[in-house]
Amino acid sequence: MTSASQTPPSASFTARLLLTALVVALALFLWAVRDALMLAFAAVLLAIAVHGIADAIRKAVTMPKGLALALGAFTIFAVLAVTIGLFGAQLASAFSGVMDRLPDAWARAKDTLEGHPLGAALVTEIERFTSGNSKGGSFREMVTGAGGFAFPFASGVTTALLVLFAAAFITTSASAYCKGVLTLFPKGVDDKIGDALDASGIALRKWLLGITVDMIVIAVLIGLALWLLGVPAFIGLALIAGVAQFVPTVGPLVSAIPGILLAFTVGPMTALWTALAYLGISQLEANLIYPMIQKKAASIPPALTLVAILAFGMLLGPLGVLLATPMLVVVTVFVTKLYVQGTLGKDVGVPGD
Repeated sequence: MTSASQTPPSASFTARLLLTALVVALALFLWAVRDALMLAFAAVLLAIAVHGIADAIRKAVTMPKGLALALGAFTIFAVLAVTIGLFGAQLASAFSGVMDRLPDAWARAKDTLEGHPLGAALVTEIERFTSGNSKGGSFREMVTGAGGFAFPFASGVTTALLVLFAAAFITTSASAYCKGVLTLFPKGVDDKIGDALDASGIALRKWLLGITVDMIVIAVLIGLALWLLGVPAFIGLALIAGVAQFVPTVGPLVSAIPGILLAFTVGPMTALWTALAYLGISQLEANLIYPMIQKKAASIPPALTLVAILAFGMLLGPLGVLLATPMLVVVTVFVTKLYVQGTLGKDVGVPGD
């Protein structure tokens, strides 16, 4: 005889069906708003940077946490404002010089490469890639037509402002947002998720510190090398190389292309030495500078980082490429804390420890 408290099979099946439909709907919703989620993640990164500076200030001087956070945010914006104010015109001129010289640099590089069978094949493939499906576009037209990106640039500025405002809210009420997220999980599980979130915050803070130092070192080394080789617009090229370090492996490779092309305006041998300089500095960074920095930061295997960049780029587009490494840091921490340590019971280190 069936007890009154026993759930009928039809009701159990209906409940499972509704739960499955809810999970699928939630997954589809998250996929639809993936760009917003990644921008929110960027805001979290910025908030973590502010908290890191605030903690450093409080270690040096005793003061209320709110004041330290305000000073941390002010420090970041002050550095940006001073950089733009003191070097804005020079940097704009340098970047303008890069864009203005690229068409002529490509023409000279093309003349040099077409003198060899392999180089001629390479030129053909590059022009096919940049021709816009053979609709008459050329490398020169693509570069000189950069004014068409005015609207996307304005949209990017607006997005950046939204990220800044979101970061400000997260910075001032980080614990409240964290508690809000944890309320969505069952009791007992929320403690484990909270522990993983805390570990992720520490790992991201150390990763941000490490990548910032790495970007500065590479910008200085590339700028010095290009200046010694007589490559024009070396300040702009150095900044491009430094910023490109934010996307490991892929970024440095892409940043070398305009530097080598501009070196062709000086001469083929200068271009060769420039390519060797980029290669040598990248090897120095990969095998000496970066490992030394990562001893105090969150260390992720380079091969795993490259796979993450490709995977997130294919799934999420340019934002996925830009944020692939910090997202990988978070994923690695969660997998290590919740699965490797929590489920398998293995004593494995977490990035950032």
